[in-house]
Amino acid sequence: MGKFRNRLSASLGCGVAFAASLTPAVGQQSPIPQPPIQQTTAQTTAATQTPLQQSTAQSTVVLQTPSQQLIAQQALQNPARQVGPPTIVQSAGTGSDLIVTLDYLSSLRHDNNLRLTDPSLGSTTWWENELALNILKQANDSTLAIDLSGLYRIANEPIIGTESSFSDPSAQLAYQRTRLNSSLDLLLDYTERDLAFNRSLTDTNLDGIIDSADVLGTAGDQINTLANLSWAVGLNAPVGFQFDYSHRERRYKDTFDPSLIENRSDIFDSALLFQISPVLQGNLSVGYEDFTAEDNVRTETQTTTVSAGGAYNLSSTTFVSLDAGYSQVDDTQRATNTSNTTESFVWNFTWNKALSDGNADVRINQTFGVNGTRLNATAGRNYQLTNGTLNFDIGFTRGPFDEITPIGQLNYSYRLLSSRIGATIQRRVGTSTDSLETRQTLAFLTYDYFINPVSALSFSVDVLDQQTEGSGPSNPRTRGTISASYSRAITKDWAMNIGYQYERDDQNNFTASSSTAFLTLGRRFTLKP
Repeated sequence: MGKFRNRLSASLGCGVAFAASLTPAVGQQSPIPQPPIQQTTAQTTAATQTPLQQSTAQSTVVLQTPSQQLIAQQALQNPARQVGPPTIVQSAGTGSDLIVTLDYLSSLRHDNNLRLTDPSLGSTTWWENELALNILKQANDSTLAIDLSGLYRIANEPIIGTESSFSDPSAQLAYQRTRLNSSLDLLLDYTERDLAFNRSLTDTNLDGIIDSADVLGTAGDQINTLANLSWAVGLNAPVGFQFDYSHRERRYKDTFDPSLIENRSDIFDSALLFQISPVLQGNLSVGYEDFTAEDNVRTETQTTTVSAGGAYNLSSTTFVSLDAGYSQVDDTQRATNTSNTTESFVWNFTWNKALSDGNADVRINQTFGVNGTRLNATAGRNYQLTNGTLNFDIGFTRGPFDEITPIGQLNYSYRLLSSRIGATIQRRVGTSTDSLETRQTLAFLTYDYFINPVSALSFSVDVLDQQTEGSGPSNPRTRGTISASYSRAITKDWAMNIGYQYERDDQNNFTASSSTAFLTLGRRFTLKP
């Protein structure tokens, strides 16, 4: 969960060294916690490649200076650029390597309708200077990463005039340790962002939660706090234990938009894992979630789920897993001091088969939330192609109001010697932070052309659409962006990016658009080694 910045970045529009996973999440609804042994099996199967495929992917590697990689960081957050093997691979180091870098970005931007009003209030010009300190410490069995950043902005806006401020502070600590029989993962993240100047759609739902603020906010500061802890012992023992904790909080300041709802959640999951035989694993799981939202009725929801299940390897290439349990939801509306308790069965079934060019899977599950029961069913296929990757899931979901909606996801990447195409398209339905069943469609399309080792062209189209399901108004809202840019290494130490972005906002018969031109200079200073 959560937004995890990719510090090891590549050229503008290239892939990164980690594949994004936008798995269908169901907001406040609580599926059965999945034991790590089942997840590991699926991920390993999906990542299998033949030597020929690996060799072909490596032939498209593009070498860059650290400053070029810095300039590309924002573009690399686009999920469509994270599909498939990396186009650029950086050495992660071994032993007790310590890498410390200081990034500097200076951007000049001009927008003819920054706050997406109709009609436009006028044009805005602003200059940003950002500093980011990145520390990466690696040992034989652990990795520690610390990222600190912030910027100084001078902006001339209509009506407001010229103002300057320090803005968008961010701090992140990530620690990972893996040993023979145990593992520990810790992530702490604090981020502020000014929604007028920073509302990229690529940040949408990276925490797995459907939030109308991802498409509505155009003013004020959004403050996100995230903490994840995962600890497991007995990974190779007959009996193991795993504990997971996740804290997520979203707050706002200097905004009067009633649709921006502050919310927070604390999720606790624990599981006993049993290695019954070499081909059979079992688990007993308990999960608890405490969710609070400052909406009109001041929602407070506690969800408790207890389940048991197992995974069985039918053969060396095929496994099935089944988990079943019971979930109880206690929903309280603090504004009226009313509460309601509901209960239902929940279950999850997975079938996965490894093939010579990827894998196939079927997933069926029933979840339960504040609005009732939801049934999801999908079938998918993952292909590792000679020059790319194709994987998709397609199916349907039946919600608590008996509405049936097609759902699915498509991830595609295709690489040539000097260019790359990427696409991520997702449709899902779940309970949003304002307790409404919401249908959401995301689409990210990218094309990148590497002119030569020092310059590249990049194009992207991003679209987010949300609609409310059920008997009430659908309240449709859509936001889309189209961007084009050119990046180049000016010298050995400096790189630049110049481009244009068009943004369109459409909600409740209200339409607004803006055009932005920008020029960015950047340099990455390597302080150690």
